[in-house]
Amino acid sequence: MKTSALFALILVGAAATAAAQPAPAEPSGRVSYTDNHAATPHADLPKAGDEIELASATPATHGTEFVVIGKETGAFSKLRLAAASGRVIVRKVRVFFDDGTSQTVQVDTILDAQRGREATIDLKGVKAIDHVTVSTEPGHGSYVLYGTAAR
Repeated sequence: MKTSALFALILVGAAATAAAQPAPAEPSGRVSYTDNHAATPHADLPKAGDEIELASATPATHGTEFVVIGKETGAFSKLRLAAASGRVIVRKVRVFFDDGTSQTVQVDTILDAQRGREATIDLKGVKAIDHVTVSTEPGHGSYVLYGTAAR
């Protein structure tokens, strides 16, 4: 009798342990322009000269943000940073291209939503972008990242 009670206790404990697994962690980083991670058909790529939003309003509270873009989004010739709210002091933007090269641009400017002050970055050619890091002074404003598409 004691053996069956002990066996039942072990069985209940094992079932409770198996059911108490932690929930998957929710990612806190920026997500790709193509959220479903499926390759975008070539016909759906933006036309040359089209400007597309690569990152929605991003708060400048953390100092550095990583924006994953991916080669399936297309190739770009320029990037533009615009204030979505408040004032944002942008120090540096680093662009990591799909071919493994990178370009660092010292921006050192203030984006201002009320005055429409923006920053444009010429990529010195047409390349697919893997990801971008934007370094700002921590503050209360937010910015949006746009890309000018090229073919």
